[in-house]
Formats: sequence, C-alpha cells, structure tokens
Amino acid sequence: MTGAPVGGGDRAEASVRMGLRIANALMLGLVLWLNGLAGSGALSGQSIGVIANQYPSYFLPANWVFGIWSLIYLWLMVFVVAQLLPFGRDSHALARMGYGWLLNGALNGAWVVTFSFGRFVEAWAIMIALLLNLIWLHERIGIGRVELSGRDRALVAWPFSLYLAWISVALIANTFQLVTYLGWDGFGISGPVWSSIMIGVGTLLAALMVARRSNWIFPLVFSWAFVGIADRYADITLISVSAYGATIVAFAALVADRVARGRAST
Repeated sequence: MTGAPVGGGDRAEASVRMGLRIANALMLGLVLWLNGLAGSGALSGQSIGVIANQYPSYFLPANWVFGIWSLIYLWLMVFVVAQLLPFGRDSHALARMGYGWLLNGALNGAWVVTFSFGRFVEAWAIMIALLLNLIWLHERIGIGRVELSGRDRALVAWPFSLYLAWISVALIANTFQLVTYLGWDGFGISGPVWSSIMIGVGTLLAALMVARRSNWIFPLVFSWAFVGIADRYADITLISVSAYGATIVAFAALVADRVARGRAST
C-alpha cells in the first residue's frame, strides 16, 4: 500500500492550516509592536508623525486623520482571532488568502522600519508592494466578485477593504512626501494644483470601486482623508474646495450604488 491514509492526510493538512493561522496572529503581533515603537519614537528616536511632518506636502491630511490606523488594526485583530476559531475552518474567503497575510505583515513592518529611519525611497517602493499585495488579497477574497457569507464579509472582506482603501490614500500621500523630500518642482505646476488633481484621481478611484465592486468602504475612507486635507489647508481655497467637493461626489457615488442595488433586489 502506498500513500498516506486519507485521515492522516486530512489531519496533516488541518495542522498546516492551523499553523498558518497561528503565524497570522503572531505576524499581527509583530506589526503592532513595530508600529508602537515607531509611533512612540523608540524605534529611531523620532515618531513617524514627526518624520512625516518634516516634509509636509499639499496632500498630507491633518494629524487626526491617521487615527484610522486604530480602526484598521482593531478590525485586523478581530480577523486574526476569528480565524483561530471554528470560523477559520469554514471560511472560504480565508482559505483563498493563503500566505498573503504573512507577506502583508512583513511588508508593513518593513515600511515602518524604513520610513522611521528616513529611507524614503525604499519606504515608497515597499508601499507599492504593500498595495499590490492588498489588491491581490482583495481579488483572492473575492470582494465584489463572489457571494460571501455575512461572517466572511464582516471578518475578512471589510477589514481588508478598509486596509486597501487607506493604503491607496497613503501611497498618494507618500508619493507627495517623497517628491517634496527630493525637491521635485512638479513640472512647474504648484503644489495646491497637484493636490487638487490627485484628489480628483482619488475620487475617481473611489467611485470606480463602488461602481465595479460595490465596495462601500472606499468612498468613506477617501472622504475621511479629503476632509483631513481640507482641514490642514483650510486657508488654501483651491485645496479645500476640491477636497470638500470630492467628498460630496464620493458620497453621491455611494448613495447611487445603494439605490441601484436596492432596485435590483426588488
């Protein structure tokens, strides 16, 4: 007789899956620890907030906006706890993620370290990789493409939608921060004009995510960031008008999608 018994194979596969879920939880613990060190300044001697404000750009939201990280990490904590429970054995969305979350945590930690030590080019490249990882996870989970259970939506799809939406905003902000650090002249276009252009790009992205994937979290996250940008640059009319106008458009796209979905279900 050759090959392992079916029961033994099943047990081995279950052990591998449980090991991965434990590794997922440990990875989040590592990410939270690194973020705590970076946030307090213990990692490099200066907090991430202080470092970011050393090279402010016209796309940098007010400091209070970054409190969204608390919600992101809280929801990810719920996710890693849930995947250790029986839900983790039954979740199709979780099974499709594979090792993607472990890679995500490694990229998150690498960004924290590089940015904290002023390695802005490397940090920017890592954030691009982090965004691509989150897009891949978004696709693997099947957000907006496949029917998910209520638990899969609340415990897997929504926290990673929130995470992806914020990293999309953060990459724009990091790009502005990087070019400010490098002294780029913006092809002669002023910073407020560039900010308004990228606010428009962000609004388009949020609207597309609503229209194509019915992702209601994207317009809320982008609106949160836009209001924060308007708050920081309330004295620059072009930026504040663009930001508040984009917020209205994003909410309008969300309401239109909800109305359309309601009509389709009747």
